[in-house]
Amino acid sequence: MTKRGAAFVVVLMLIVVIGSISTLMFNRTYSEMRHSAANAGIVQTLMLARGAANVGGNLLTGPVGAELNAVLQQQYSRTNRWAFGGNALGVQPDAAQTANDLGAVAAALQTRVDAVICDPKLSQMAEGVTVTLRVYFTDTSNACGSSRPLPSGIALSRGRFVAGQARSGGGETSSQTYALPFVMVAEATQREYRRNVVFQGEYRFDLGVSSFARYALFTNQHQTETGIPIWFTDRTRFDGPVHTNQNFRFAGKPKFNGQVTSAGCTSPSRTGCTSGTYKRGGIFMGVNGNNVVAPQDMNSATQPDMNGNAPELPSGVNWNEEFIGLPENAEDQSSAASTGGLVLSEAMASLKLYAGTASEQPLTASGSTSGSGWTPEPAPYQYIETCPASGTPCTLYRYGPDKVLYQKNNLTKTWSSVRTGFNGVIFSNHRIENLTGPARSDRSKPATAPPALAQFAELTVVNAGSSSNIGIKGDLKYEKVPCPERLSNGNSPCSNLDADNVLGVYSQDGEIVLGDGTDNSLQDLTIHGVLMSGSRTVRVEGYDTIRPKGAVNLLGGLISNFYGAFGQFNSTGPTSGYGRNFTYDARMLEGKAPPYFPGMKFTAGGTPVVVSFGQREQVY
Repeated sequence: MTKRGAAFVVVLMLIVVIGSISTLMFNRTYSEMRHSAANAGIVQTLMLARGAANVGGNLLTGPVGAELNAVLQQQYSRTNRWAFGGNALGVQPDAAQTANDLGAVAAALQTRVDAVICDPKLSQMAEGVTVTLRVYFTDTSNACGSSRPLPSGIALSRGRFVAGQARSGGGETSSQTYALPFVMVAEATQREYRRNVVFQGEYRFDLGVSSFARYALFTNQHQTETGIPIWFTDRTRFDGPVHTNQNFRFAGKPKFNGQVTSAGCTSPSRTGCTSGTYKRGGIFMGVNGNNVVAPQDMNSATQPDMNGNAPELPSGVNWNEEFIGLPENAEDQSSAASTGGLVLSEAMASLKLYAGTASEQPLTASGSTSGSGWTPEPAPYQYIETCPASGTPCTLYRYGPDKVLYQKNNLTKTWSSVRTGFNGVIFSNHRIENLTGPARSDRSKPATAPPALAQFAELTVVNAGSSSNIGIKGDLKYEKVPCPERLSNGNSPCSNLDADNVLGVYSQDGEIVLGDGTDNSLQDLTIHGVLMSGSRTVRVEGYDTIRPKGAVNLLGGLISNFYGAFGQFNSTGPTSGYGRNFTYDARMLEGKAPPYFPGMKFTAGGTPVVVSFGQREQVY
């Protein structure tokens, strides 16, 4: 019995030990199963949060980028040297003002981005889970209308300038880069498991500057200064971009080989649509009482034909272009002339430009046909002769491809250097009565006028001041012509797009007046260059009184506040003044422009770039 009792006790002990081991093994297995389930939940929610963050990145470079561009079009400065940050003269905008300006951009963007980012479809990424995405551009807003502010310990810095050049008005490619800080929170929840990814970075975008020189024709108000409406007719042909801040009027079949754009402002000032009222569309002779026809009411918005009024628009038309303000001043050009150009201190009776020889003479014709070529070629010097209206002696300047500007001493007849790195800007706060090139050898033949600009010369003649006009009474021609005058068949191919010589003429406050207003005006005046009046018009003197004088053969573009009159005609032909024979200089669409020619506008440059500063992950 004793042996049996002892054996029973041993069996009981073994049962207890085995039971304890089994319980321990079960508890451990159960614990590991629970831990594995937790790990699976954490991993799954983490992957979903990261997936939402990837979706957010794609949204930032896609739809949010479009919203940013819409905000930028409303917020950037069209007049200051910097799109954001004021009019600072240094190499960077004012940092504090930049931050304030970009703060306004961020606030406007925040309200727009919620409509793009806060998409309930994100919750359908996996069954039984909730996925949310929020993006903060400001630290005072609750993104997606939620009650959650920025995550704890996260702060947003202020917007900043990254790189770029100030708006100079030049035609060269120029851009500015800015950055908006942001925080993106992607969160996934599955039962008791919640995981989020907090992503911090910068939203960088470029703004490029365009030049008014790109236009074949630009008008702020498409009418004369006296309010007479201007119609495009069968006589009209433009080969480059054409824009007005009002509406164009079409009668017949005018031809436009470049893009046509209009803003439709009913009451434009030089710098904005003062009424804030837009009537988008065009005006067609005899249609809708000669009132604006909206694009949706045209038989075709891209190729309209309204009762036979059918402008040819092969390069497209935009009836809904943004308003493009004219410059308010010529400070950029004045500064450029003071630091690297030539400043004229008094009114000029004449300002003569000519490509010349070492002996100070204009080039002479070569070849069997007068004007078909020039000797020497290329011209070694560009000459600038200034003759004050006061009657004091003229002053002669010259420079070569090395851009060292020399002035001739009228007493010693010697040359001395007055400027290195001459930038080509000639500025005056006074009138310039006659800007001209060298005289024709045969007054009746425009081809005999020697070139005004040497092959290497790049010049912009600018003036400012109330009633300070620039008169052009003689021919202004390039030594190397990029495009021939329009041929009889209407084509004008530009075969010398690598030509360097370029001329801009810009009057900020006055008019650019062509001809002398008498019957002694040159027949078929020839002008190579881009002409711009920032406040008034480019017009012909005596357009309604002088007998017909042929045409103004313009190679370049024309930009003005109002449309200037050139001449008059009836059903039988011209009755007074000049006709228009305009040829577009296609180099202007490739970034070429006269030096420091007024800048037109800032434009958003491509897709914004998302720059990551890092991310952190949280589990709850």
